[in-house]
Amino acid sequence: MKRETAVARVLTEPCLILGVEKPFAIVNFTLAMVIGGELHLWGFLLINLAVHLTLRRITRRDPFARQIYIRYNLQGDRYMPWIQSRLRQGRRPFDAALGVLC
Repeated sequence: MKRETAVARVLTEPCLILGVEKPFAIVNFTLAMVIGGELHLWGFLLINLAVHLTLRRITRRDPFARQIYIRYNLQGDRYMPWIQSRLRQGRRPFDAALGVLC
């Protein structure tokens, strides 16, 4: 008999504000308030809206895009697309991520 446990969706998905991940939404809203409200550059609100809609589209396609991008940035600075005979299979070059397993 297979055992199953119900897990709420809220525990497995990222927190969204208006369809955008929470850190992006907070930064976007803060920039809108500072530049639009304090500096009275109202044209920036259109740019801010476009940025929000773009982030919403990215989040709709992949809710974990931010975590994927962070993990990608932590990898090595160079990528060698060709197989080299000096490398063992499943390992990165020594200077790319310091020999961490793939």
